[in-house]
Amino acid sequence: MRGVGRVDPRLTRQLTAAGEAGLVHAVLIVAGDEPADGPAAALVEEASARSGRSPGQVRHLPRANALIVTAPAAWLRAALEDRRLLVASATTTDVFPW
Repeated sequence: MRGVGRVDPRLTRQLTAAGEAGLVHAVLIVAGDEPADGPAAALVEEASARSGRSPGQVRHLPRANALIVTAPAAWLRAALEDRRLLVASATTTDVFPW
């Protein structure tokens, strides 16, 4: 997970629990001033090529350069290696974080 600027600890725990094939939900913020589909679409394609898997669901929020994904943990780990990724967050909150 060296590529991303900030990884939510909740997401890290979910990735660990999911193993290789389990599905994980995440919000990804991508850097770039390219056209609307530019950096986010490239991240999805490249993470798919590196992991050999594709995300189950992808919702792209172009004005925010954000992706909301449901993907195999292996795909998400590949996405986290991308240097364009600024923030990766879980979609859940910890009710009792202690």
